[in-house]
Amino acid sequence: MFRPDPRSFDQCEHHHRASFSASHQNGSTVLVTADGEIDATNSRALATYVEGQIAGTRRLLVDLRLVDFFGTSGFAALHYINVICARNGIDWEVRCGRQVRRLLAICDPGGELPLEKPRSLLDEVRTGAGDRQLLISGNN
Repeated sequence: MFRPDPRSFDQCEHHHRASFSASHQNGSTVLVTADGEIDATNSRALATYVEGQIAGTRRLLVDLRLVDFFGTSGFAALHYINVICARNGIDWEVRCGRQVRRLLAICDPGGELPLEKPRSLLDEVRTGAGDRQLLISGNN
């Protein structure tokens, strides 16, 4: 009987005003995507969710480009993820848009967190996550 590897399925969780999903790619990379609002009600859930997804991986990408609001507790979650990845020898990177970059410029002025360089003009222009979702889905 054929049984697919359960890590190959997207795994999604909803916490307050945010959703987290994980996709295991190439066997050693995990992509965790968050959308919605990351604040004190769900930042710990984000960190715990990521921690639960990284077993046996070598690389982690945390995609926060669709986050509408990112509070200071979100920074604490990213710091926790940084510590967990360092302890487990996992290379990781944060993909973020304007909302997250603005807060990290204040909370992480030394650039300790591994931020991906912007790959799209949409990461830099003054649009909201909802605008990017429309462009990505092709419903513009």
